[in-house]
Amino acid sequence: MRNLINIIKFITSHPFNKGKKLSAVSRFLRYQVAMRLTKSKFVIDWVDDSKFLVSAGETGLTGNLYCGLMEYRDMCFLLHFSNQTDTFYDIGANVGAYTILASSVNKMKSICFEPLPSTYDRLLDQIKVNRIDNLVEARNNGVGKNSEVLEFTNNLNCTNRVNTDPSNTDVTKVDLITLDDCYEPNNPSIVKIDVEGYEKFVFEGGMKFFDNPNVVALIVELNGSGVTFGIDDSEVHKIITSFGFRPVAYDPFSRKISSLDSFVGEENTIYVKDLDDAQNRVSVSPSICIQTANKLTI
Repeated sequence: MRNLINIIKFITSHPFNKGKKLSAVSRFLRYQVAMRLTKSKFVIDWVDDSKFLVSAGETGLTGNLYCGLMEYRDMCFLLHFSNQTDTFYDIGANVGAYTILASSVNKMKSICFEPLPSTYDRLLDQIKVNRIDNLVEARNNGVGKNSEVLEFTNNLNCTNRVNTDPSNTDVTKVDLITLDDCYEPNNPSIVKIDVEGYEKFVFEGGMKFFDNPNVVALIVELNGSGVTFGIDDSEVHKIITSFGFRPVAYDPFSRKISSLDSFVGEENTIYVKDLDDAQNRVSVSPSICIQTANKLTI
C-alpha cells in the first residue's frame, strides 16, 4: 500500500501532470488493470514518433507512461541539447529509455551498454520497435576502470549493480570494457552514466575519453549509492570537474541553463564544458511533442 501511495504522489506532483492529475492517475490505474488481466506487452506512443514497449515489471519505463518523461529535466536536456550530428553514450542503459530519445527522436547515433543479458534482450526489443538498429550500437558489457570480468546482481530490478556481497549467488558474470580502450570521440558527444554507485570506475577507465574536448555534456547519477563501493559522491564530482565540466541546472519550460555550485544529490546532475554553447543549443532546438503527457509540446 505504501508503494502505491508513493507512486500516486509521484504522478500527481510531476510538473507535466499539472492540471491533469486525475487523468494521469486514471492512466496509471487503467494500465495496472490491463496488465493484470492480459499480461501482454503494450507498444506506447511516446515522444514525437518514438515508442516504447512495456510489460509487467518494466519499472524503468512505466514512469514515462504516467508522466510523459520520468526524469523530465535530464531527458528534456538531452532532447533540447543534442542533434543528429552528435553521438550519445548510454552507460548503464537498462532497457534504453535515453537511447530511444537520442536515436528515435533526435536521430543521433547512440552507443549503449547494458551488462545483464536479460535486460540487454529487452533493450534490443526497444531498438527494434523504434527501427533504429542503424543508429544504435548496443553492447552487452559493463564499463569500468579495467577490462575484466565481474559479477553483477540479478535480483535488484533496474538497480542491479556490480556485486559486493560474496555470499550472494544470484549473480551473472559480465565482461567489462574501458572507454579509453574502445572509444575516441571525434564529434560532439553526450554521455549518460547510471551505474548504481560504480561511476568513479567508469571515469577512471575513461580519463582520455572524458578529457576529449568533443565530450561536451554529461548526465550522471549521484545519489549516494557509491557508498556500496566505499566512494563518496564528492570524489566523483571532483574527478568530473577536473575534466573541465561544470554542474548546471536546466529548466525545460524556459529553456534556461544556470550554474550550480555542486552536484545535485539524490538525482542526476547535468554537467557541461561550455555554458554559453549549451545555452545556445537548447535555445534553438525544435520543440518536441510528448504523447504520454497529453501531447504536451515543450
